[in-house]
Amino acid sequence: MKLLYQEASNRGLDRKEEILQALEKTRQDLLVMELIRKEAEKVEVSSKEIEDYYNNYKDQLKEPEERQLREIMVPSEQDAKDILIQLLQGIDFATLAKDRSKAPSAKDAGDLGFIKKGQKSAQFDAIVFSDTLEPGKISSIFKGPEGYYIVKLEAKRGGKQKSLTEMWDDIKRGLTFLKQQKKIEDLIGKLSRDAKLEFYEGEIK
Repeated sequence: MKLLYQEASNRGLDRKEEILQALEKTRQDLLVMELIRKEAEKVEVSSKEIEDYYNNYKDQLKEPEERQLREIMVPSEQDAKDILIQLLQGIDFATLAKDRSKAPSAKDAGDLGFIKKGQKSAQFDAIVFSDTLEPGKISSIFKGPEGYYIVKLEAKRGGKQKSLTEMWDDIKRGLTFLKQQKKIEDLIGKLSRDAKLEFYEGEIK
């Protein structure tokens, strides 16, 4: 590499305009990156900032809750009422879902597996993610986009509130990044206000 570099210099390639521009661009990029690194190093996040962030947003830091469901969907409310009566009489939900449901899940005895909020309709979420529906219980009849539904909650998982200790490093990393970004934006703003720039028509070299 050194021999080839020396030969390129001997041939005057280091004086070519496009080479000089590329070298200057690389030099600028390296200096800017070093400046950003130096400024970012000055950023610190206090324990209080981490604790305040956790306390303000801890509800949003929960693990997403998932619920395992079976569904029965029929076109008419009367059909749904008839099925609900059978369920209350002790007929197996999976059997009725397979025999009576018009939803695509009927082939799986109504089994939807574990789902999160937002995967189905708003009406669906309001019923199946309510605090009143417990594992092993069936819902009341409700209307959805494609018909009338009855669902059975098989199981719940997730929804655990993570502790401050568990979230500490993630919160610190996130706050550090945001403060670093803000510091660089403030520096650019200050430099822009203080700079005396002159613009000329034509090619910039």
